[in-house]
Amino acid sequence: MPNQFKFLADRSRIADNINLGNNKRIHKTGDTEITFYKLGTKEILAQTHNRVLIAGSQFTAMKHFNKPPLIQLPTYNQSLNLENSEPPYSTPENTPVICLFCCGTGGCGTENSQVYTEKYTGRIDPTTELVPFRYQQATNDLPDNLRNKYFGRKESTDGSRISYYFKAFETEPTFYANFLEGNTTTPIDANLYESTNESDAEFYVEMMLQITKEDFRDYFSAVTGINDARINSISLLTAWYTTDASGYKWYQDIIPMTQLNIPNEPLIDLTKGIDITYHIYY
Repeated sequence: MPNQFKFLADRSRIADNINLGNNKRIHKTGDTEITFYKLGTKEILAQTHNRVLIAGSQFTAMKHFNKPPLIQLPTYNQSLNLENSEPPYSTPENTPVICLFCCGTGGCGTENSQVYTEKYTGRIDPTTELVPFRYQQATNDLPDNLRNKYFGRKESTDGSRISYYFKAFETEPTFYANFLEGNTTTPIDANLYESTNESDAEFYVEMMLQITKEDFRDYFSAVTGINDARINSISLLTAWYTTDASGYKWYQDIIPMTQLNIPNEPLIDLTKGIDITYHIYY
């Protein structure tokens, strides 16, 4: 089965501004809307809303005003007791950015109609909801090339398993700035202020995320059974990293930026993968 493509648009406030002239939605900073499309088409399968969490709001405010955090919220490093973690809120060796994502099982009830509203003051719970992407046997750890994609490493108490809770994006985030002209867009360039184009405009970041046929299955197979394999919550994460003598990155101060709850996405099919295009509007 080919990968499924899902297009997610993440904004911070609902703003139902519609340009009736071109019938194209105008995206505003804070607007929240997630749109799912049928693979390879523009056919919309579902629409829902997500939100920036309070940890993400604080992160954005810190960036805007170069201020330290008002609240030292628990990091995933602390809550999961991840390997090679620095003391929380240490001085970063590089700029903290949105760079990872994680998935969980607390975003929906047993029925797909029971999608829960994301809690602004919450996160994917690390003890009851967060699911590791990879759940390796200790004798079969990830090879070096995959250690550059999967992060949040933790050995089980008995030393038999190694969990990797977080995953990097497939591509570097890409910026887009466009005029909206009917059903088409025109890129904005440095001549913006001299432009005679009166159309509405938008600025967003595009990230490519991927869930492969190997992700999550080993965990469910070993812990609760493959029939339980599913995800229904996705979170973008901010962090900075250290590098060890072997060249491995270890992400520090991992904190959620956003959370999106979706209907249950079953992963029982061992050949199934999902490609996700994630848009954040500013």
